[in-house]
Amino acid sequence: MQQPERPGGRYGDRPTRPRPAVVAVLVVLGALFAAWVVWAGLGAATPEPGADVSAFRVVSDAEIEVRVVATSSSPERFGCSVQALDRTREVVGVASVTLRPARDGREGRWVTVRTRDRAVTATVGRCSAMDRAAGRGQD
Repeated sequence: MQQPERPGGRYGDRPTRPRPAVVAVLVVLGALFAAWVVWAGLGAATPEPGADVSAFRVVSDAEIEVRVVATSSSPERFGCSVQALDRTREVVGVASVTLRPARDGREGRWVTVRTRDRAVTATVGRCSAMDRAAGRGQD
């Protein structure tokens, strides 16, 4: 059995190749996706500086000592803010600390944070890379 022929011009002939505009749109979308993947990969390959609190001692109602350990493998020195918190988790004191890149995860620095009220815990706030000239002579 043969299939009946369609009436000519009624349904139109389907092209065997995709339209050039469709191909161009797909190529542009593919290039944009590839560019985003490269950008995201490079961003992940450059880690942001970071640190954690590994210990703290409440010295008095006006002072807390905090041990801060670098967690980043960033090649440059970086600075972080250390925040002392009271029992309601309100910030009662802030200090800055300069850290070296983490080598074995055990190196840290003790920082004294002066407080306006008794602190019960501490946390690391924002960390940022330091300018080479600004970081000279500090440890």
